[in-house]
Amino acid sequence: MSPRAPTDRAPDASMTLLTSMLQRPLDPGYAAAADRRESQGRPRSTSLRSPLLVLATVLIGLVFGVASYNLTTANEPRSQARADLIGQIEDRRGQVDALTGEAAELQGQVAALEAEQLGDEGLATLSRDLSAAVGGTALQGPGFTLTLDDAPGAGADDTAEGGDEAEQGRVFAKDLRFVTNALWESGAEAVSINGKRMTATSAIRFAGSALVVDFRPLTRPYVITALGNPKEFPAAFADGPGGTYLSTLRNTFGIRVDTGVSDDLAVPAAVGLNLRYARSGDTEVSTPSPSATPKRSSS
Repeated sequence: MSPRAPTDRAPDASMTLLTSMLQRPLDPGYAAAADRRESQGRPRSTSLRSPLLVLATVLIGLVFGVASYNLTTANEPRSQARADLIGQIEDRRGQVDALTGEAAELQGQVAALEAEQLGDEGLATLSRDLSAAVGGTALQGPGFTLTLDDAPGAGADDTAEGGDEAEQGRVFAKDLRFVTNALWESGAEAVSINGKRMTATSAIRFAGSALVVDFRPLTRPYVITALGNPKEFPAAFADGPGGTYLSTLRNTFGIRVDTGVSDDLAVPAAVGLNLRYARSGDTEVSTPSPSATPKRSSS
């Protein structure tokens, strides 16, 4: 085998592009432009202290500054309006609570005056029983409490991030309605939710992200107090639809459910009860009709 003939090829012939970039880092077009500027008596490149460059920099900074100021100041009136609304809501809520307490006190005075005017012990007892049945009288006695609260991570602020799973872990109005009706069905004599007495006309609704009872908002946790026969009432509820429903809420959706039995619980009187239907009793005393013509003597 004959030896290979020597060649004149450079060792870095395969790296021509890299060698060219290292030897001439400036693009030929830029170099030619710099040469023309130099031949015209001007500097080869534009200085960073050029008036146009400085002016452009100042204008750009001014635009960003104005935009930032507008974004900041735009939120200030909105934040102030929000703070004012929150303050008004808190003030009105305090007024409502004060008026509610005053109404409950006056309602108790009215009940006492009614009992005094009835006089007869049987009628007074009947009046008290009817008042207790419709929620017009505060009651105290044995019963048990149910505490419902949203599952961990299922608060109102986390719903948007948690999606459907976080939404299902919340306590809805339908849950409170079902549990309340199950308590009545199991023999409850009086029921209240977070200190608000439930009556035959009470409404549990869902307004946005808040639960309301008779247009009064509820705050978590939701404490349901029910009075009833301690020997039969708790067992009847646990073995009925109410107990099954609570088990589903706890085991399937992670809703926190706590129960407690007590011999001394209290529920307040309902506020704002209105008389819708009334019927006068037969006193066996005949009274002339208002439209009857009065008799006149002939003398």
